[in-house]
Amino acid sequence: MAAERDNPQIISELTNSKPQSSTKRLTLLYVFSLGIIACLTSLGQIFIQRSLANQELSLKFVSVAQRQQMFSQQLSKNAFALQMINDVTQRQQQIEEMQNIITTWKSSRQELEKLASTSHLPKDYTILVDRMLQQTTPKIMQTAAQNLMVGGANRPRLFDNPSRASLPKVLQIQAAGIAFVRDTDKILLSYNQQVTAEVRRLRQLEVWLFSLTLLILVLEGVFIFRPAVRKISQSVAALARSLQETQETAYKLAAEQQKSEHLLLNILPEPIAERLKEKPTAIADGFAEVSVLFADIVGFTELSSRISPNELVKLLNRIFSAFDQLAEQHGLEKIKTIGDAYMVVGGLPNPRADHAQAIVEMALDMQQAISQFNVETNCNCNIRIGINTGPVVAGVIGIKKFIYDLWGDTVNIASRMESHGVPGCIQITETTYEQVKNSYTVESRGLMKIKGKAEMVTYLVKDRKSIKNVNSKF
Repeated sequence: MAAERDNPQIISELTNSKPQSSTKRLTLLYVFSLGIIACLTSLGQIFIQRSLANQELSLKFVSVAQRQQMFSQQLSKNAFALQMINDVTQRQQQIEEMQNIITTWKSSRQELEKLASTSHLPKDYTILVDRMLQQTTPKIMQTAAQNLMVGGANRPRLFDNPSRASLPKVLQIQAAGIAFVRDTDKILLSYNQQVTAEVRRLRQLEVWLFSLTLLILVLEGVFIFRPAVRKISQSVAALARSLQETQETAYKLAAEQQKSEHLLLNILPEPIAERLKEKPTAIADGFAEVSVLFADIVGFTELSSRISPNELVKLLNRIFSAFDQLAEQHGLEKIKTIGDAYMVVGGLPNPRADHAQAIVEMALDMQQAISQFNVETNCNCNIRIGINTGPVVAGVIGIKKFIYDLWGDTVNIASRMESHGVPGCIQITETTYEQVKNSYTVESRGLMKIKGKAEMVTYLVKDRKSIKNVNSKF
C-alpha cells in the first residue's frame, strides 16, 4: 500500500525532472555552441592580425629594397659625373654626395638588421632578409667608390684625359650596380610570391572559418533552437490550456456563486443577506407596525390519506408556488411554511404604510387561487386565514440552517386568528380592521375567546368595496 501511495509522487517527480533536464541540456548546448563561435572568431582575429603584422614588415622590406636600388643607381651616376666635372668645388660636392649615398646605404643595412632581429619574424621572411643583407652592401662596389672619391678630387675629366686607374673603378661600380639591381629584383619577386601565398592562405582560412561557423549555426538551429521552439510552443499550449481551464473554473465558480446567491435570497430577504455577508452575526431589527398573515389549507390532511406522498408534495408545491408569486406580486415577504401552513408579512424588511391593505389583498387572492386549484385538480381543499397588525422583532439567529423569522405578541395573535378562524374566511383583529375598513367589506364576529389571550373583537373580510380582478398563476 505504501508503494502504491508513493508511485504518484515518483511519477510526478520524474515528470517534473524531465523538462528540467531537457532545459539544462539545451542550455549547455547553447553555451557550448556560443563558445565554439567565440573561439573561431578569436582564432580568425589572431590570424588576421598576424597577417597584417607580416604585411607591415613586407612594406618595410619593399621600401628598403627600393631605396637600395635607387642608391646603387645614384652611386653609378655620381661616379661618371665625378670624372666629367673639371671644377674643384663641384667635384668636392659630388664626392660629398657619394659619401652621403654610402652613409644612407649603411643606415638601410642597419634597418634590415633590426628587422632581422625581430623575434616573431616568419621563417620565409627571415631567409629574404638574410639574402637582402648580403646584397645591400657589395664590397666591390663600395671599395671602388671609396678609391674613386680619394683619387678623384684633383683629376681631370674622364673624356678629356682618360685615366687608366679611374676607368676600371667606374666600370666596376656600374657592373656591381647592375648586378645589385638584378639580385634585388629577384628578392622582390620572391617576396611577392610569399605575399601572394600568404594572401591565399588567409583566404582559405577565411573560407574554412566561415564554413565552420555556418555549420555550427546550422547545427545550433537543428539541435538547440528547434527543440527550444518546440518546448516554447508546448509551454505556450500548456499555458493556454491552463488559462482555458482557469476561465472555465472561474465561469463555473461564478455560476455556482449565482446559484448560492439565488438560494440565499430564497431563504433570506436581500437586505438581510447583504448584511450577513458583511458581518456574519446575529441580526435583530424592531418594527413598530407590520401585518402578519397565517394561512392553513383545510382538508389537505384528509387528501394526504388518499394519494401517494409524491403526489401530495407536488400538489402542495403547486399551491405554495402560487402563494409565492402572489407575495412577490404584492411586495410582501414570505417568512416560512410549516407543513401545510403558510406565513407571510407586510411592512418589512422595508417598511411600507399600506402593509395591512397589501396583506388583505393577498389573502383575497389566496382564496381565489385555492378555488382555481380545486377546479383544476378536482380537489376539495379550503383555506383558513388569520391576520394581525402590530409591532414585531425580525431577524436571523444561530449559525446553522438559519432563517429570517419574526418574534412578538403580534405573531402569536395572528397565529390564533388563523387557528380560531372559519374555513374559507379571512379573520382579522381590530388593529388590522382599523386600517382596512374603508377599503373592504368587513363583518364583525363580536367578542371571541382566544386561547392564551382574553376575549378579543375579531372581523371577517368578505370582499373588496371596489372589485379588482386578480389572476393567479400556477
